[in-house]
Amino acid sequence: MAKNKTQYDLRRTSLESKIISAIDNGVVVLDSNLKIHHYNKWLEIHTHIKETDVLGKKLTELFDEIKEKTLLRKVRTALRMNTPTFYTATTSHYLIPIRINQIKNIYFDHMQQDVSIVPIDQDNELVALILTDQTNMANTNALLNAHVEKINELNEQLLREKELTEIQHRQLLANSRSAAMGEMLSMIAHQWRQPLSLITTILANIKVKKELGKLDEKAMNSSFEKIDYTVRYLSETIDDFKDYFKPNKIKSTISLAELFNKSIFFLKDEMNQLNIDYAIKIDHNLIIYTYKNELLQSVINIIKNSIDAFESTPIHEKKITVSADELQEHIIIYIEDNAGGIPNNIIGKIFEPYFSTKNKNGTGLGLYMCNVIICEHLNGEINISSSNNGTKVAIKLPKKI
Repeated sequence: MAKNKTQYDLRRTSLESKIISAIDNGVVVLDSNLKIHHYNKWLEIHTHIKETDVLGKKLTELFDEIKEKTLLRKVRTALRMNTPTFYTATTSHYLIPIRINQIKNIYFDHMQQDVSIVPIDQDNELVALILTDQTNMANTNALLNAHVEKINELNEQLLREKELTEIQHRQLLANSRSAAMGEMLSMIAHQWRQPLSLITTILANIKVKKELGKLDEKAMNSSFEKIDYTVRYLSETIDDFKDYFKPNKIKSTISLAELFNKSIFFLKDEMNQLNIDYAIKIDHNLIIYTYKNELLQSVINIIKNSIDAFESTPIHEKKITVSADELQEHIIIYIEDNAGGIPNNIIGKIFEPYFSTKNKNGTGLGLYMCNVIICEHLNGEINISSSNNGTKVAIKLPKKI
């Protein structure tokens, strides 16, 4: 009986190894000390390293770019919680360095990867690291950013070649809207990246468990629920962006607090990357009747300017604060940052068309459009004051337009 069980275990182990090797993703099986127990064919092909040369070695001995403490923590967390975890490795977007050949660009030369860490053997503390190639998605995001820069260059060309006429005025406003759309497309890519990575992880987990014969109905239902929730989030994201770009002129009653929460939905990735603390100090009962999308466009432009200012300012505690005062017939919105302020010699020019401090990355129309929208479309006023510590934008609007 013992002999038959041993033969069965050997056959099963051999079969599992063959299945893992056949998976069209990188799969490396590690223990809780990062020692390699399996290194599949995909990795052999892409790293030019044979499995026989790495068994028993630590993964970090082969690839010293890996942050060992981070990987150890994630592996042990996955084992302790008995649930997959994942991450996009470091700011360079790869865990195991693999040169790419199928895409040629100026942005990166290594395969961009998402990494799933899936517990597969609790008793022996083994996990499978599944590497998913995200190079095409990363390349698409880079091309979107390049498209935004191209639109900005076209706006500069229009500025140099045409006189400031009413026709040019309308054309440049339209091009600025296109530039904003390009930035929004880039934001969509960022908003979608983590949910898509989660779906990829869940599907890879299902695939591995199915191939190993460890997929039960409870795990399948749980995975489908997570995928359904994530897909609904992606759909809601698209609806939010679609609403923002509707060229309507419909007045509606809006909560100012909700409006500013919506603006952060579009900008939260940039704020997180720069560690900017954002605070909304507005009563949720404060409402106005106005053109929602036009006010939202102006708010996003102003907050985006604050975010851009922080990129070139070495400030440890970065803050953007929004507040509001209620008057009898009007409200005053304040948007403040501590990004170092605006020099006195240019603060008087910031609402002029085509004036920009961002060199080729700016159209010079963002704050000009804000001024036009707030003053001419929303019947309001906008003023900017500055000090050495930061900038304060005051927007006065009627409660009912």
